[in-house]
Amino acid sequence: MSIVSMHAFYKNGEQGVDAFLSRPTATGKHPALIVLHEWWGMDSHFRDLSRKLAREGYVVLVPDLYHGQLTMDPEIAARLKTSLDLERAVQDILGGVPYLRGLPFVDGERVGIVGFCMGGGLALLAACRQPSWKAAVIYFQSLFPDPMELEGLSCPLLGHYGEEDDVTPLSEVEEFRATLEKGNKEHEIHLYPGAGHAFTNDMHPERYHAEATEISWTRTLEFLSKHLKNSPGKS
Repeated sequence: MSIVSMHAFYKNGEQGVDAFLSRPTATGKHPALIVLHEWWGMDSHFRDLSRKLAREGYVVLVPDLYHGQLTMDPEIAARLKTSLDLERAVQDILGGVPYLRGLPFVDGERVGIVGFCMGGGLALLAACRQPSWKAAVIYFQSLFPDPMELEGLSCPLLGHYGEEDDVTPLSEVEEFRATLEKGNKEHEIHLYPGAGHAFTNDMHPERYHAEATEISWTRTLEFLSKHLKNSPGKS
């Protein structure tokens, strides 16, 4: 599938948000995704990921939640993450939805969200605070919303976690699963033997796990296809 990628910009109130957008060039309206980056910032891994998803038929928006800051140093990344204005970040994410809906090649009734690590926790918060999402995919969130926030979750959720994760340990995953079950939330949780935290990011080979990445990618595409491509709003 032919695609095109570009810098994007939209407003969140009086604030501006820079982003990266990838989309199919085929005519018609396509389902859309907001993809949220890890604690490193919006690096080339997430630009490439947006292109991969665009080739699957999605319009993909990756907001720069650090507003230009980017690092490969884990100490700096940790400081950027813990210093993040969470409310502004969530509003930056939610502001991407009307932006996408205003684009002529987007089917505004079919918008989902995908997040990794820090972005996974932010995706959870955003999914809980707006009812219009059609699907949410969470990879090994390292930011844990208050369980009360999950009461607002109304879309199906898919979660991916490494069994050897030292940042998002199995105890957190099981607590998360129990909260979802208690709230009767539609969800799938998958665990990956031998995989640790951030196992999908090949820019960090010390954590990358090829088999878990491939399996989780297949599951993600199947989940998104079910809830976005085959959902009632499909044109």
